[in-house]
Amino acid sequence: MNIDTTSEFFASQVAEAYVLHLIAVNRRPVYRYSSGDIEVDRHFLMPLLEGYLREKHNEEWRCRFYIRLLDRSVITDPRVVFCGGKPPRLKRTGIRYMNALVHKLGDMLEDIGGKDADGRMTMPASWDP
Repeated sequence: MNIDTTSEFFASQVAEAYVLHLIAVNRRPVYRYSSGDIEVDRHFLMPLLEGYLREKHNEEWRCRFYIRLLDRSVITDPRVVFCGGKPPRLKRTGIRYMNALVHKLGDMLEDIGGKDADGRMTMPASWDP
């Protein structure tokens, strides 16, 4: 995945933080949707997030928005003897926003009605990642 702009970098951070949140909550990177789990990774979420907001806002606005979703607090764990870096984390607002985004994706996929032989929802045939 190429990250060409600053907003793509921060969108990637938000996507990675959301995947880590899903793993912490569900033990795997899935969003619990009403008709079944939606499995995601950061390579899927980042373009989804950027593509949705790129239509509405400029790059500077998107950067500020992504930064507001990320938890930038520097709380040190007293049990740690060396810190080589911290994974990105989302604020509660960021978790709610990402949950709403993936839920909206599930709603759109359900409205389209495409299913494969195993009964899984599929992207439309004209979709090109």
